[in-house]
Amino acid sequence: MAKFLSIYVTNTGLTAGERLINADQITTVAQTAATTTVITLAQAGTSFDQITLTHTSTGTTPSVKDAINAAITAVPGGQTVAVSFPADVVCSAIALA
Repeated sequence: MAKFLSIYVTNTGLTAGERLINADQITTVAQTAATTTVITLAQAGTSFDQITLTHTSTGTTPSVKDAINAAITAVPGGQTVAVSFPADVVCSAIALA
């Protein structure tokens, strides 16, 4: 069974709320800026899908990356694990490219 990460997005409208990411498909997590983290998924055909999270910052650059990596390794397969962002950090947008 697949394991999913749950990320809550604070944006309004259809992009708000809980978003699930198949943890089995994640190949890398990179915090590219204080307020941006990119999750790269396993190759599909000739390209990779990337999920870009836009979030607030605590001033510690790898904080969200560390939270996502901790969630990936938290529970064995078949579970949905909520990503616990650092205090005062919220995800305001999520985009798949």
